[in-house]
Amino acid sequence: MQRRNFLRSSGIFAAGIYAGNAKAIAGPFKPDELLHNIPTDKKLDPSWIQSLSKRGYVTKYIKTRNELKYIGMPVGGINAGTVYLGGDGRLWLWDIFNANQNGVDPKTIEWHSSVHVGKKIRSQDGSAYVQPAKDIRPLQQGFAFRIRMGNKTIIKKMEASDWEDIVFEATYPMAKIRYIDKQLPVDITAEVFSPFIPLDEKNSSLPCTVYSFTIKNKSASTITVDVLGWLENKVAPRSAKETDLRVNAVLSDQNAKGILCSIKPNGDALQSTVADYGSMAIASLASTSTCNTNLLLPIQAASFDETNSASVEKNKADQLIAAVCSTHTIAADKTASTEVVISWHFVNLKLHKSIQDKGRYYNTWFKSAAEVAAYVATHAKELFSASRQWKKTWYDSSLPWWFLERTFLNISTLATTTAHRFESGRFYAWEGVGCCEGTCMHVWQYAHAMGRIFPSIERDTRERVDLGLSLQPDGMMWYRGEVIKGPAIDGQAGTILRIYREHQMCADKSFLQKNWTKIKLATQWVINQDRNKDGMEDTPIENTLDAVWDGEIAWLVGLCIAAVKAGELMAIEMGDQEFAAACADYVVKGSKNMDEKLFNGEYYIHRPDEIKGRQKLGSYNTCHIDQVYGQSWAHQVGLGRIIDKEKTLSALRALWKYNFTPDVGPYIKERKGGRPYALPGEGGLVMNTNPKNEAKPYGENMTWQLGYFHECMSGFEHQVAAHMMAEGMLDESLVLTRMIHDRYHAGKRNPFNEIECSDAFCAQDGCRKFQGTVHCCRRMGNLCTTEKQTRPGRKAYRCVWISFAK
Repeated sequence: MQRRNFLRSSGIFAAGIYAGNAKAIAGPFKPDELLHNIPTDKKLDPSWIQSLSKRGYVTKYIKTRNELKYIGMPVGGINAGTVYLGGDGRLWLWDIFNANQNGVDPKTIEWHSSVHVGKKIRSQDGSAYVQPAKDIRPLQQGFAFRIRMGNKTIIKKMEASDWEDIVFEATYPMAKIRYIDKQLPVDITAEVFSPFIPLDEKNSSLPCTVYSFTIKNKSASTITVDVLGWLENKVAPRSAKETDLRVNAVLSDQNAKGILCSIKPNGDALQSTVADYGSMAIASLASTSTCNTNLLLPIQAASFDETNSASVEKNKADQLIAAVCSTHTIAADKTASTEVVISWHFVNLKLHKSIQDKGRYYNTWFKSAAEVAAYVATHAKELFSASRQWKKTWYDSSLPWWFLERTFLNISTLATTTAHRFESGRFYAWEGVGCCEGTCMHVWQYAHAMGRIFPSIERDTRERVDLGLSLQPDGMMWYRGEVIKGPAIDGQAGTILRIYREHQMCADKSFLQKNWTKIKLATQWVINQDRNKDGMEDTPIENTLDAVWDGEIAWLVGLCIAAVKAGELMAIEMGDQEFAAACADYVVKGSKNMDEKLFNGEYYIHRPDEIKGRQKLGSYNTCHIDQVYGQSWAHQVGLGRIIDKEKTLSALRALWKYNFTPDVGPYIKERKGGRPYALPGEGGLVMNTNPKNEAKPYGENMTWQLGYFHECMSGFEHQVAAHMMAEGMLDESLVLTRMIHDRYHAGKRNPFNEIECSDAFCAQDGCRKFQGTVHCCRRMGNLCTTEKQTRPGRKAYRCVWISFAK
């Protein structure tokens, strides 16, 4: 169906949202049941809601259901570029050459209404949501299997067209892919990943992808299976001159047999400094391996037997492919396994001109792709077993499979070009791939996964950036580092809360003691922005909706109360009673006034400035998605109640009533300007709605930022769902999360790429839902599972526990 016809065909009267092959789960609805095009009674099928909390099974995307073409699971190390694992097992995208493009597939498409820059959608507006990226293959890579049974030989490539069916298990950080052909006497399974070990940032940052194959002989006779893997030398894809020579040479390592792909020096002193200069490698860990420095495509039977250990040079125009092959003789009903490592080394990263840091952190450990492959081969047993242990631990839970998948897979953002780590060790990130610079505080403070899984990176960022280069003498922190030297009140408050979280994730008080003077200064700056000293921030300052709002805004007021409460608790730990008392005074006044003055009887609002009124854009008396975000943060770090419980619950119920719809189609049909992060037929939680039916609900000056109010941004939805879960609204929390999960079903788009402000948006952080699930304590460093009670009357669940060494 054409996109325009798809949009026209949306109808709320027809029941339901996308639910795979299941029946419709909502509606039908009549026109008089829609308040502002959103039904107050969601008419969700009770049996469907009940199914959301069942354990279920691992999500399997299947070729014969046409569910493989958009899959792109990041399978490189964190902060090491992006390599996507496709649904059929081949790698694609290959954003490892420091291109710094905006979006995984930079493109602009025509749209039916104006979005920011006219009737067009760019990568940063969601073009990949409407037209998902697929088949971006700048180089040749793949595997093939030769199966020999007596006089019969069968060759199968790792491509969808070669198999009756393929089953992809979507368990980040390790995918399992099964290749099915009923005529074959073997079962072939590929486990594909990059080492991923919580609390071990180095071994989770390796620029490599590992293929671990398992081959079972189902016949009654011995068979021989050859596994051939290949990788095209595509070093310097942009900068190489026509006369430059790429080189394939056998790498020498006692634990692996493979080939290093590089480019020959051409005499230009600047050659080694360009962004895409570096090396690649492919190596087999099997003792039976052979190498071919010059594989010729297409794959034929002879390809498995051809070997070449001599170095080969070819110019840019000629394809140069490295290959490794291992042979396995498998007795009847027995199984063989083999591993192949693909690695890369492209360290000439340079981003914004104002940022002096450059290069890639992995260059401090390795000087070529060969060294990466050798390291993985040497430490394979430990790396692979620890990665598998994490996967087993995370998914060994009584929680629903789909929920575990959706709430963890977004940490894969760290393994995309949204996130980088310079050679200096500094972490630096866009908001989404190549879009919106500066590790933006008011966006990244929505993310919790890295702080829980790799806390040392977050601590370093707090010290090096937020309390380092960004901190000003008056306590203000630049919200985009040195790129934009200005404040954002939500970013600063959220960062103080992150500082408290980072302290909690330490084994002792050393982080807090070392940084207390700066933390106190930054907290005092937040307090100082309250001009009338009523505990409610009222200074107009930039916020995450890219605007400067006037007045007292529940979202920002509550967030600042939470931040200052965290400051109070840190002051108590430091024995700074005077500052603790000042913070406590602010918190008491703020909490009281927020409950009394910003609650309209049903939800929290934005009270206009007494002088300016509603001149500027704002949320005012509308139902805003982040209105109780401060309390959500308070749950994350154990601050207790900062606003009234019953009022908080009322606000969350209002969000469910007024902002959640099982089908956004009718809503966005009437309200233009929003970016397409949910399309007709899909459910979601709208950012702002107008329950009071005011003529000008968002103020007198309608600027382009108004479009945000009509969107479904999954980062904010995850936040609300997490808060609902913390407050006991379990069914509503699961429904909101499932809406996101279904919007990113592989039959429609890439399940591993939640989109907002370009691809792999950093704030789409489902890990925050585990306030009571991903625990931390100051004890021994290990990973295990524990039982946790959700609330009285509900069965305890089993989940992950992370603890730390003293």
